Amino acid sequence: MVRQIQRAMVVGAMAMLAACSSARRAEPPGVAPVAIPPANAAQLAAALRQGGLVLFVRHAATDTAHDDAARIVIEDCATQRNLSPLGRAQAEGIAHAIARLGVPIGEVRSSPFCRCADTARLAFGYMLLDNDLLPAHSSNAQRHLAAVRRLLGTPPIPGRNAVLVGHADTLKAILGIELEEGETLIVRPAPAGGSFAPLGRIRAEQWTAVANGG
Repeated sequence: MVRQIQRAMVVGAMAMLAACSSARRAEPPGVAPVAIPPANAAQLAAALRQGGLVLFVRHAATDTAHDDAARIVIEDCATQRNLSPLGRAQAEGIAHAIARLGVPIGEVRSSPFCRCADTARLAFGYMLLDNDLLPAHSSNAQRHLAAVRRLLGTPPIPGRNAVLVGHADTLKAILGIELEEGETLIVRPAPAGGSFAPLGRIRAEQWTAVANGG
């Protein structure tokens, strides 16, 4: 049943990508960067263990020698820029840190792009493909961005953390910040939902320090 749902979502993503592949990419409107408060490793480790947070993870490092094709086929990774060996190692490093810290993970949603799905699979072991996490320049971008805002402001299952794996331009359009490849933004949704507060950022190479700091 899960595979059927994922396949249906992928088919929808293919249609949207085909519709915009021949048009010039429209950049999302700029917004003023949101200030992210500094947080040390111990604070982040304690917050992650407690649950109730949403993690937005930009896909891990990619092979920049092979960019996305002019016409992307979402089910064909050969038409996309994919994870590099470093990126795969980054995602596995996140998985190791999550396990070492004992961070409770609930729902994991990912953009259907191969680099995002592979990051989610390597870092968290499972995911649900979600068209709303497609790049912000895709067809129906404003609707997708509104959906991501809702996800960031939706409290996860009690005692768990939710994960969104997506692209840099999504958060740039929403919060004015640009994550590095493999970087994670952690936010705390309001108890009643509808809004969220950024807690901190973790670059891919900082997960080891967070795990040790816990």
